[in-house]
Amino acid sequence: MNRSTTGFLLAGAGLFWVLGCKGGDNEDAIHRISEANDKVVACKSEINELKGQVASLKRQVAEAAVNPRLQLNDPEILNLIADLRKQRHGGGGAEGDEVAIGKGDLKPQDASRVVKQNAQAMQVCYERALKRNSALQFQAGLALIVELTVKPTGAVKEVNIRPSFDSDMTSCFQTAAMRWKFPTFGGEPVVVAQKVTLTPKT
Repeated sequence: MNRSTTGFLLAGAGLFWVLGCKGGDNEDAIHRISEANDKVVACKSEINELKGQVASLKRQVAEAAVNPRLQLNDPEILNLIADLRKQRHGGGGAEGDEVAIGKGDLKPQDASRVVKQNAQAMQVCYERALKRNSALQFQAGLALIVELTVKPTGAVKEVNIRPSFDSDMTSCFQTAAMRWKFPTFGGEPVVVAQKVTLTPKT
């Protein structure tokens, strides 16, 4: 007996039981069976959606394995990588630990130190934006991913800020970060991504 036949027999048994009931019991039983069926359909839909997400994630992992220079842009993935590296090195460290992606000899701790030393410039951009953007005033602060492409000379080649809450503020961030100077290193340019949290001055 296959699964569909079993399901048919169970449904038939349930229907027979319902028909054997009287009055309100009958209606109540039909209602409960209908609710159960709706939940089964919803669960199947959710399972199919999750299977699709798993397949997509597997493909992303495969692409990253094939192309080690692939730049990861998802903030959640970057934070997961940072957490895994932190665990591998014994934990510790303040919020905003770095994630270095790509080839090159720039030390992650050196890159993190430069970003933290220059965070005040980003704070200035944020405070300016607060004065003219009322939407920012209703937020307790901003959590950003600052992604920098650093050349072996230590100069910043490219800056990406995610997410972008305000175009002028993001432009200000990028202009400031392009002036940052990192230690020189060997190898190829390195992409450094670090979480930065900005809060209004009290």
